[in-house]
Amino acid sequence: MYIALGIMLCGMLAGRLLRGRLRPEALRRWIFLAIMLLLFFLGIAVGGNAQLVRDLPHLGGAALALALGGIGGTLVCAVLLRRVFGGGRGDRPHGDGRPQGRDGAPA
Repeated sequence: MYIALGIMLCGMLAGRLLRGRLRPEALRRWIFLAIMLLLFFLGIAVGGNAQLVRDLPHLGGAALALALGGIGGTLVCAVLLRRVFGGGRGDRPHGDGRPQGRDGAPA
Protein backbone atom coordinates (compact mmCIF):
# COMPACT_ATOMS: atom_id res chain seq x y z
CA MET A 1 0.00 0.00 0.00
CA TYR A 2 2.83 2.39 0.79
CA ILE A 3 4.33 1.71 -2.62
CA ALA A 4 1.06 2.65 -4.34
CA LEU A 5 0.80 5.85 -2.28
CA GLY A 6 4.42 6.68 -3.04
CA ILE A 7 3.88 6.19 -6.77
CA MET A 8 0.78 8.39 -6.62
CA LEU A 9 2.69 11.11 -4.77
CA CYS A 10 5.50 10.94 -7.34
CA GLY A 11 2.89 11.36 -10.09
CA MET A 12 1.41 14.36 -8.29
CA LEU A 13 4.86 15.91 -7.97
CA ALA A 14 5.60 15.29 -11.66
CA GLY A 15 2.25 16.83 -12.59
CA ARG A 16 3.01 19.88 -10.47
CA LEU A 17 6.45 20.30 -12.03
CA LEU A 18 5.12 19.81 -15.58
CA ARG A 19 2.04 22.00 -15.12
CA GLY A 20 1.48 24.13 -18.21
CA ARG A 21 4.09 22.25 -20.25
CA LEU A 22 1.93 19.27 -21.23
CA ARG A 23 -0.82 19.55 -23.82
CA PRO A 24 -4.11 18.19 -22.43
CA GLU A 25 -4.89 16.11 -25.54
CA ALA A 26 -1.47 14.40 -25.41
CA LEU A 27 -1.89 13.75 -21.70
CA ARG A 28 -5.33 12.22 -22.31
CA ARG A 29 -3.80 9.79 -24.83
CA TRP A 30 -1.11 8.71 -22.35
CA ILE A 31 -3.69 8.27 -19.59
CA PHE A 32 -5.90 6.19 -21.92
CA LEU A 33 -2.91 4.02 -22.87
CA ALA A 34 -1.95 3.54 -19.21
CA ILE A 35 -5.51 2.50 -18.28
CA MET A 36 -5.66 0.04 -21.17
CA LEU A 37 -2.32 -1.49 -20.12
CA LEU A 38 -3.52 -1.81 -16.53
CA LEU A 39 -6.70 -3.57 -17.70
CA PHE A 40 -4.65 -5.88 -19.91
CA PHE A 41 -2.34 -6.86 -17.05
CA LEU A 42 -5.33 -7.30 -14.73
CA GLY A 43 -6.78 -9.71 -17.31
CA ILE A 44 -3.48 -11.61 -17.39
CA ALA A 45 -3.49 -11.87 -13.59
CA VAL A 46 -7.10 -13.08 -13.47
CA GLY A 47 -6.64 -15.52 -16.37
CA GLY A 48 -3.46 -16.91 -14.84
CA ASN A 49 -5.11 -17.70 -11.50
CA ALA A 50 -6.45 -21.24 -11.95
CA GLN A 51 -8.54 -21.26 -8.77
CA LEU A 52 -10.17 -17.93 -9.61
CA VAL A 53 -11.05 -19.13 -13.11
CA ARG A 54 -12.41 -22.39 -11.66
CA ASP A 55 -14.57 -20.52 -9.10
CA LEU A 56 -15.68 -17.82 -11.54
CA PRO A 57 -19.20 -19.23 -12.11
CA HIS A 58 -19.85 -19.12 -8.35
CA LEU A 59 -18.15 -15.75 -7.89
CA GLY A 60 -19.90 -14.27 -10.93
CA GLY A 61 -23.29 -14.04 -9.21
CA ALA A 62 -21.85 -12.39 -6.11
CA ALA A 63 -19.78 -10.02 -8.25
CA LEU A 64 -22.84 -9.07 -10.30
CA ALA A 65 -24.86 -8.42 -7.13
CA LEU A 66 -22.06 -6.26 -5.69
CA ALA A 67 -21.68 -4.33 -8.94
CA LEU A 68 -25.41 -3.67 -9.26
CA GLY A 69 -25.61 -2.70 -5.60
CA GLY A 70 -22.70 -0.30 -6.01
CA ILE A 71 -24.20 1.28 -9.12
CA GLY A 72 -27.62 1.54 -7.49
CA GLY A 73 -26.20 3.08 -4.33
CA THR A 74 -24.20 5.58 -6.35
CA LEU A 75 -27.27 6.62 -8.33
CA VAL A 76 -29.38 7.01 -5.17
CA CYS A 77 -26.68 9.11 -3.51
CA ALA A 78 -26.28 11.25 -6.63
CA VAL A 79 -30.02 11.95 -6.73
CA LEU A 80 -30.09 12.79 -3.02
CA LEU A 81 -27.05 15.07 -3.30
CA ARG A 82 -28.57 16.84 -6.29
CA ARG A 83 -31.75 17.46 -4.30
CA VAL A 84 -29.85 18.70 -1.25
CA PHE A 85 -27.32 20.90 -3.06
CA GLY A 86 -29.24 21.78 -6.24
CA GLY A 87 -27.34 21.34 -9.44
CA GLY A 88 -30.07 21.31 -12.06
CA ARG A 89 -29.40 21.94 -15.72
CA GLY A 90 -29.86 25.69 -15.33
CA ASP A 91 -26.91 25.91 -12.96
CA ARG A 92 -24.38 24.80 -15.58
CA PRO A 93 -22.30 27.51 -17.20
CA HIS A 94 -23.18 28.60 -20.73
CA GLY A 95 -20.68 27.89 -23.53
CA ASP A 96 -18.92 31.20 -22.84
CA GLY A 97 -18.56 30.45 -19.12
CA ARG A 98 -21.50 32.60 -18.00
CA PRO A 99 -24.15 30.87 -15.90
CA GLN A 100 -27.53 30.57 -17.58
CA GLY A 101 -31.00 30.70 -16.10
CA ARG A 102 -33.73 28.05 -16.27
CA ASP A 103 -34.95 29.37 -19.64
CA GLY A 104 -31.47 29.03 -21.19
CA ALA A 105 -30.80 32.78 -21.30
CA PRO A 106 -27.65 34.13 -19.59
CA ALA A 107 -28.36 35.01 -15.96
